[in-house]
This record gives sequence, structure tokens and C-alpha cells, in this order.
Amino acid sequence: MIYEYNGSNLADGLYYFYASWNSKCNVLAERITKLNIEFKNLTIYKVNTTKYPQLKKDLKINKIPSYLLIQNQQVIARKDGNFDYITLKKWLNERI
Repeated sequence: MIYEYNGSNLADGLYYFYASWNSKCNVLAERITKLNIEFKNLTIYKVNTTKYPQLKKDLKINKIPSYLLIQNQQVIARKDGNFDYITLKKWLNERI
């Protein structure tokens, strides 16, 4: 499932940090949809950094897009920057 982050506590899953004003992030949304199909048991949260600047700061998000795996409200893995689908898929397979 893919959810738009709503400001609640961090649940387990993959967090995709993006900026709505960034055209690259809008194009990358297709990759998130493909990951959702591939990883059926993984919950994905899209986080608009424009709406949640404090979360961006707290989690030290310095590049857009960024991907964080969260477990028990802790970051267990992160990948910052623009990556193709195969690279993201491999990264996730190595961590879940």
C-alpha cells in the first residue's frame, strides 16, 4: 500500500521523501508505484518535505528524493538521491 504521510508517528515501512515543486520527484512517483507492486508486504509512505519541514530536519534529509526504511520508529537504512528502479529494488531486497 502507498500512503501520503499525514504527520503521525512513524510506522514501519519505506518512506519516500519528495518535494512537490521538484519535477524529478513527480516523475519518480512511477518507481514508487512499481515498488509497491513488487513488494506487496511493504507499506510505502510518501512524505512531501514542503509540508513537513521539521520531519525533514529531524531525519536529516539533505537530498531529494530520499528513501528511508523505518522499523520500530528507527531508521534502519537510507538511500539519498535519484536512482533507477533496478537499483532501488536491489537496495530493498538486501534490507528486507
